[in-house]
Amino acid sequence: MIELQKNDFREILELSRVALECDTLSSLQENILLKIQHMVHADTSVYFDVNRTTLGWQFTNGISYGVPEEAPKAWCDKYQTMDPFVFLFSSPRQSKNRQVLTSRDIARQTDYVDTEFYNDFLKPQSIFHMMAVGLTAGSGPIGLLGLHRSAKGSAFSRKSIAKVSAIVPHISAAVQKIKLAEMTDIREELVRTLAADLHRRGLIIINKDFLPIFLDKRTRKILNIPANGGHEIVGPITDFLPVEISQSCQDLRNRASTFHKPNRDERIYFEVKHENRHLTGYTYAYQPGGADLCFVICLDTKPDQSLEAENFAKYHLTPREIEIAYLISAGMTNPEIAKKLFISIRTVQAHLRTIYRKVRVHNRTSLVSRLLLDDHQ
Repeated sequence: MIELQKNDFREILELSRVALECDTLSSLQENILLKIQHMVHADTSVYFDVNRTTLGWQFTNGISYGVPEEAPKAWCDKYQTMDPFVFLFSSPRQSKNRQVLTSRDIARQTDYVDTEFYNDFLKPQSIFHMMAVGLTAGSGPIGLLGLHRSAKGSAFSRKSIAKVSAIVPHISAAVQKIKLAEMTDIREELVRTLAADLHRRGLIIINKDFLPIFLDKRTRKILNIPANGGHEIVGPITDFLPVEISQSCQDLRNRASTFHKPNRDERIYFEVKHENRHLTGYTYAYQPGGADLCFVICLDTKPDQSLEAENFAKYHLTPREIEIAYLISAGMTNPEIAKKLFISIRTVQAHLRTIYRKVRVHNRTSLVSRLLLDDHQ
C-alpha cells in the first residue's frame, strides 16, 4: 500500500475544502479540475456531469483544460459509446468497488493501441496514458473526470492514483450536495411558476427530447393514456398527442436557439379535435433555474360545438362575445384574450360584463357551468 506524506494529505484536505465550499457545478469544475490536473502532473483534463435518463446515461456540462475545443462534444456525440471507461463506470458493481481506473486497468497496451477509440479519438489529441475517475452517489455515477498524459510521459504512478482516490469521496459529496440543492430550487420554481396552471387545466411537462417529466391524472383521462403511463411512458409522448400540439412543441424547440431566456408569455395556442374531444390550450417553453429547456402543455376539453351554439343563441350573444366565451372556457385570462384578439384589456372587461349580464352569472366559473349545464336542464 502506498503511504502518502503529510504534504500529500495537506493538498488533499485543501482541495476537499475548496470542493465543499462550491455552490454550483461550474464553480466546482473551474476550481477543482485544474488543481487535480496539476496535482498528478497530467497534461490535459476533462470533466463531465452525468445524469441518468430514460435513454441511458447522459453526459453534459463538459469542461476541459488543454484538449482541443471540439473534443468534449465529439466524445459526447460519438466516442463515449466506444470508451471502455464509460462501460466500467456505468456498471453498478464496478462503480461501487473502484472509482479510479487507468489505461493499464482496462486492456493490455498492445490491445489498447489497436482500438478505434484510441486511434480515432485519443491519438490525434496526443493522449496515451489515461486516468478516469468516476464520481458516484449511491449505486450510480454522477460525474466523470479524465486525466491524460502523452506517450512521451510515464504512466500514472500508484501514488498519483492513491491521491486521487483519497479525494474522490469529497468531490462526489460536493457534487451530490450541489445537485440536491439545484433540484430543490428547480422544483420550488416550477411549483411557483406553474401554480396558475395547476388548478384548472390538464398539465404536461416534457423535456427537449419530448420525454415526459410530469403528467397529471386529468391529462391521462383527456388523452386516454393508460393508468400506468405518466413517468413510465417509454419514449417521446408525441404518440399520445394530437399532431397540432406536437408541432407547437417542435416550433418552440426550433425557436429555442434564438431565446436569450425562454419567456412563458410567448405561448402557442391550439384548438384541436382528438378522439371525439375538442381540446383547447397552449404550449410554452420554460427553463427552470438554468436547467435544460422543457415545454409546458396546458390543455382542457371544450364543450361540443353544437351544444355551445344552442346555448349562445339562447342568450343572444354576439359573435365577439361568443369568441370571448370560447377563450374563457379554455381558461385564458383577460390579458391573454386581449392579446389573442388584438383588443385592449378594458374592451375584454366590457364584453365580459355584458356576457355575465346576458347569461345571468357573476364569474367565469359560473359562466362556463351555465353554458354547459343549460342543455341538460
